[in-house]
Amino acid sequence: MKLICRWLLTFCLLVIIVSSCDNDPIIDPPQGLEAEPIGTLRVWFKISHPWLPLDRIVRTDLHVAKDGMEIYKGNYLESANVTDFQDNYFFYLPPGTYYYEAGIACICGGDSCSAGGFPGNQFGGKFTMGKFTITEGEVTTVTPTFQ
Repeated sequence: MKLICRWLLTFCLLVIIVSSCDNDPIIDPPQGLEAEPIGTLRVWFKISHPWLPLDRIVRTDLHVAKDGMEIYKGNYLESANVTDFQDNYFFYLPPGTYYYEAGIACICGGDSCSAGGFPGNQFGGKFTMGKFTITEGEVTTVTPTFQ
């Protein structure tokens, strides 16, 4: 019993000592701190396909990178959590030239996907990429198209 009381007393003292330590002081932000100028990218990620039902094609990827090599490497500046219920995505970027990559997949059964041009049959995917320029204070709209 005495051992438990000593242990409990020691634990309480340690909690008091640790919680009474001073935290780092709050430092004011540096003077002249300004927001970065930005522009807006609007990706109108609509799905259309002449031979397949639109509810059997799903969005899978949407990424933005500084150049095409960075997209290839998977070093994205921004990525969207794409969904079947949204066709407009917005990114806020500093002025400059960027690339986007978008992907779709076919979920039809049988060989409909390969007949519709999706490699690999069911769950096959198509990707496209494009270049765009962001201007400060303006909205740039891109619409991915798939072959």
